[in-house]
Amino acid sequence: MNICFTSTFEGTFEDFNNMMEKIRAEFPGITDPSEPTESAELSYDKEGWCKVITLANVIDFDKMEKAMTDSSMLEWDKKHNNTDVVYKIERIN
Repeated sequence: MNICFTSTFEGTFEDFNNMMEKIRAEFPGITDPSEPTESAELSYDKEGWCKVITLANVIDFDKMEKAMTDSSMLEWDKKHNNTDVVYKIERIN
């Protein structure tokens, strides 16, 4: 299922990408490897903060939940005051 999520946090887009690389390495198989996950930094006018939008085709929601509730992820969220908003999206043919 395709999802879209926004992450708003104190930090940089590089901080976000480093965290995502770590999650991908520790929890392989969350997303469909034939459809790359894409993230982009959005304009956000709060000094020292970043907002990112991510699109992904999730094929293992149980694994995604494990990743999102993993202690290292929760620590990252707390350290960066991160808020995620997750949406399910459907393709229109």
